[in-house]
Amino acid sequence: MNPIRVRVRGIYSTALSKIFIDEGYRVVQPSKIAEDRFNIDDEAEFMPYDIDIFDREDKYGVHILASRGLVDDIRRLLHKYLFDAIINVEPYSVRGIYKGRVEAIDKVRGVAYISIGDGLIGTLKLHNEPLKIGDDVIVQVDKSSVNFGKPILTTRIGLAGEYVVIFRGEGVKISRRLRSKGVVDDDLKPYYDILPEGFGVIFRSSFKSASKDDILNEISNLIRKYEGLQNSVKNSPVWSLLIEGYSLMNVLFPHNSKNVLDDVRRKVTPTINSHHYFKSLGKLQSNIVDRIEEAMKLGVDVESMFSELEHSRRKFIGGIKFLEHVKLNGEIVLLGNIESIKVLDNVLEIVRKVKSSGSYDGLNVAKKVGDKILTTIRFGDWYYVSRYYSNDGRFIGAYVNINTPVEVYPGKLRYIDLAVDICIKPNGEFEVLDLELLDNAFKSGIVSERLYEFIHNVIGEVKSSVLSEVLNNLASTKS
Repeated sequence: MNPIRVRVRGIYSTALSKIFIDEGYRVVQPSKIAEDRFNIDDEAEFMPYDIDIFDREDKYGVHILASRGLVDDIRRLLHKYLFDAIINVEPYSVRGIYKGRVEAIDKVRGVAYISIGDGLIGTLKLHNEPLKIGDDVIVQVDKSSVNFGKPILTTRIGLAGEYVVIFRGEGVKISRRLRSKGVVDDDLKPYYDILPEGFGVIFRSSFKSASKDDILNEISNLIRKYEGLQNSVKNSPVWSLLIEGYSLMNVLFPHNSKNVLDDVRRKVTPTINSHHYFKSLGKLQSNIVDRIEEAMKLGVDVESMFSELEHSRRKFIGGIKFLEHVKLNGEIVLLGNIESIKVLDNVLEIVRKVKSSGSYDGLNVAKKVGDKILTTIRFGDWYYVSRYYSNDGRFIGAYVNINTPVEVYPGKLRYIDLAVDICIKPNGEFEVLDLELLDNAFKSGIVSERLYEFIHNVIGEVKSSVLSEVLNNLASTKS
């Protein structure tokens, strides 16, 4: 059996390529750097891929596109190495073709909102389509959806093979990789000349790895598939997935995952501590990392250069505006209203003020404007403690938030909330909240078995030591 082929791009590419190669996968369409580091043969340069891995826009992890049948294997592989990686699979199929229904039209923004099944609503940019509410419409989920976190739709349907993509409309497009190798339109004329009138074609990078007969056969098969699509549209109910695309895996790499990826990368090339963390901070820090690691190859002393990186991290702490509280489903909640931050060795003490009323879950106490929240964060811990005080200084209660170790980013502290909280009442009673959310995340594969068990160990640690510590220190925190 031929190995599964994977294309990897971005700041995690060396470490992830190493992991996939060690597990028997074949890296294809590599960058020049990856080609040299892994001694990848020339044949792989234009081979089609089964799995596509690339950075999230925020560099906090990666997106993975693959067929649905590969999702479980990829999840098991990643969790084998990265026990704290958070893996969500989006409910829609990227490049999938749906029979949807128009639910609303925003003429000001020039968009229609299309339901595609399972409660999913996608956004369709209108280009003079004569649509009205209630119309059925054939749409495809565009690849740009990976950056928006929701289905972005198009009526310009494209069918992808391993070597080409055909679509309704005129035009011939060539991948940048082919262009860079000198492929021009005239080289491709024999292939697009066989297309029926009204069809365009995109030549993928993998085109160069196939024979002429393979490409002609694929084009013919895609044309027949397109014709079959027209028939299935008539016979399928609304909200049907007519042609499946790729599953989109949204993978987050918390603090521990980045450290493991550093260690894996270090087996391939010189790598500083916190390499992937600093590469994710921004272009300036990324360039400094590159300079340091190039100097390491030459045996140059890099201590002063590394100090520059550490200085930038310390500087970020003074500019923190909010906590970026990332839920297990990827949703982000920004906790702001920070009034002060005190830095004590490896500990941050953050004072926030409550700006809206409501109630505190688990404490059965009203939340009032002006309440004070004192949050203590110790770097490296898998939890932090928030103590709540009324406007007149009365202790209301406390929450221990279970989360991945906090990381400092420009303007924010970032962590992944691991669903579970422990609330502590003034009389010493406590309650563990939202364990069912953690159970569901484990059952659905969002968290690994090792992380699930680790979180329960953290809960035990909090019960045995942190609860008493919170209550014993009340006197000092009030003042």
